Amino acid sequence: MGPSLQSTSMRARGCLLVALAIILPACGGGGSSDDTAKAGNDVTINVPASGGSPAVQLAGVERGRGQVGVVLAHMLNSSQSAWSPLVTDLLDEGLHVLTFDFRGHGLSSGNRDPSHANLDLAAAVAKLRSLGATRIFVVGASMGGTAAIVVGASESLAGVVTLSAPAKIDALDAGAVAGKLTEPVLFIVGQKDEARYTDAARSFYAATHEPKRLEVMPDTAAHGTDLLTAGGGVGDRVQALIMGFLVDNRG
Repeated sequence: MGPSLQSTSMRARGCLLVALAIILPACGGGGSSDDTAKAGNDVTINVPASGGSPAVQLAGVERGRGQVGVVLAHMLNSSQSAWSPLVTDLLDEGLHVLTFDFRGHGLSSGNRDPSHANLDLAAAVAKLRSLGATRIFVVGASMGGTAAIVVGASESLAGVVTLSAPAKIDALDAGAVAGKLTEPVLFIVGQKDEARYTDAARSFYAATHEPKRLEVMPDTAAHGTDLLTAGGGVGDRVQALIMGFLVDNRG
C-alpha cells in the first residue's frame, strides 16, 4: 500500500528543513557571533588635539573578544592591513585584536606625522580598553614600535613587542624613555637591516629591565612587518616569537 498523504507531507517538510539548514549558513543567515567577531567590526578612534597636534579620527578594525587584547601598530607609509599574516593566529589564541591606521594613513584623517604617533597609539589602546580588554599588549613595527615604547613607558601594558623600531623618528624619541619600561619586552630586528635599526634594538635591550628579550634574525634585511613574511623560515620564526611572547605573558 502506498504512503498516506500525511506521511508524504511530513517527509517533504523534513526535506525543506534540511535544505534551509544548508542554505542559510551559506547566505550568512546562520553565522555565529564568534564568526562575526573574527570577521571584524569597523571602529572609529578619536584622538583629541594635544601639544600642537590637531584632533583626528583614526580608522580601525576590532576582531575577537575578551579581556586580553593586542593593539597592532603599523610602520610609516603602510596601513593596518600589513598585519594580516598575524591576525588569524592571534584570534585562534583567543585574543582581542585591534588594528588601526595612523593619521594620514589608510582611511584615517589628518596628515602623516610620526612625531605624534604615540598619541594615535595611546588612543587606540584606550579604545580597546573601552571595548572590554583589561590587559593589553602592543606590537609595533618600525614607527609603530617607536610609538609602542613611548606609550609603554607612560602607561601600564601587559607587554611590548617591536619589529625594527628606530630609537627616534622625527620628534618621537623612544631612546630617551626606554629605561622607564617595566612591562615584559621583546625586540626583533633583521641582522642585515640598516645600522640605525639594529643599533636601536640593542640599545633598547640594554636600557630595559627584565623580563626582556632581543632576537636578531639572521641573514635578512627585511624590515618591520615585512619580517612576518620573510623567506628562509624567518617569517615563521618571527610570528612564532610574537605568539610565544603573548601567550607566555597573557596572565
